[in-house]
Amino acid sequence: MKNRVVLLLGASGLVGSKVLEELLLREDVAEVRVLVRKSLNMNPAKVKERITDFSSLEPLDDFFQVDALYCCIGTTRKKTPDLAAYKAIDYGIPMSVGEQVKAKGCQEIHVVSSVGANAKSSNYYLKIKGQMEEGIERLGFERCRIYHPSMLMGKRKESRPLERLGQRLTPIFDFFTFGGKYHSIDALDVAHAMCRISDDKGTKILEYRDMVT
Repeated sequence: MKNRVVLLLGASGLVGSKVLEELLLREDVAEVRVLVRKSLNMNPAKVKERITDFSSLEPLDDFFQVDALYCCIGTTRKKTPDLAAYKAIDYGIPMSVGEQVKAKGCQEIHVVSSVGANAKSSNYYLKIKGQMEEGIERLGFERCRIYHPSMLMGKRKESRPLERLGQRLTPIFDFFTFGGKYHSIDALDVAHAMCRISDDKGTKILEYRDMVT
């Protein structure tokens, strides 16, 4: 399909920024709509930006009428220690936007989750990710892709000292993963996988080997 219009959440983040770069290079994508808390200060003609605090996502005229939704939004417990606020971001935003684009006819969604996501997990982070995945699947998109990266490699705009330390130690850990689902992955590889053209229908969960091949 040519002249596609897509909506991207989390465009300023590590994965989201790479997805935006990929989408702008795609000849079949005519417009990339982004919902952001503050302007990305970008000038590409393809980018259509809306500023929001995400607290109340009412239907934005035809802004949610898109061909595909790319959701790369998320926070951390350190950045958002309040559990209700944390869930409102990692579960609430994907669900709210997902519901609205689906109601306007969108049939394709791509969501970055996490390896180990499980709605019954005792780990709050993985539990919320699992609940989000189940909620997105219930919306009934014709084509649903859920991505399960482990440690994300790449340089973030924001400072995350513990993550930088983890990235330095990652080559040691990777040796013991034998290329399995817990192997670290570059954010660009995740972005490439998300923007890969596919006509396959249904829901698919992609882990490390699915994203790097």
